[in-house]
Amino acid sequence: MNRSSRHRLVSFAVAFAVSAALLTAAAPAEIEMVIGARTTVPNEPVSACSAKAKTALNAVLQNAFEAGDGTGQWLAYGPLDSSGHSSATAAIHCYPVDTGYYVTFTCAVEVPPNPDTATNLCAKLAAAFPAQKTASITTPVRGGVRWR
Repeated sequence: MNRSSRHRLVSFAVAFAVSAALLTAAAPAEIEMVIGARTTVPNEPVSACSAKAKTALNAVLQNAFEAGDGTGQWLAYGPLDSSGHSSATAAIHCYPVDTGYYVTFTCAVEVPPNPDTATNLCAKLAAAFPAQKTASITTPVRGGVRWR
């Protein structure tokens, strides 16, 4: 009987120690990535797409820049946290098509600390991107990619 009591006490102590260790562990973060709306704009130069991409990225995030001169690939990051890292990023790609251009939006966020989802971030970018009324909009890819 005494041996059984010690076994229970040791089991309880081990379970308590494991629980205490798990409570101090960092909360899991999730990285969401989504391909947002894709739009075809006829009869407008790619340079107009680049100007709109930079404006949209600066309106929603900050410090938009082109990945290389003339590439049509625009990137921006969200505000930096206390450790100098951003929890949000987005890219807008402009591709020439016939006499117009094709534009895509790609967004990624780390939740938490970012309060927005990648889908919401891309929706904000698409709303800030002033495409022509005759543009053809393709709906975003649902679900996105999640890494844990």
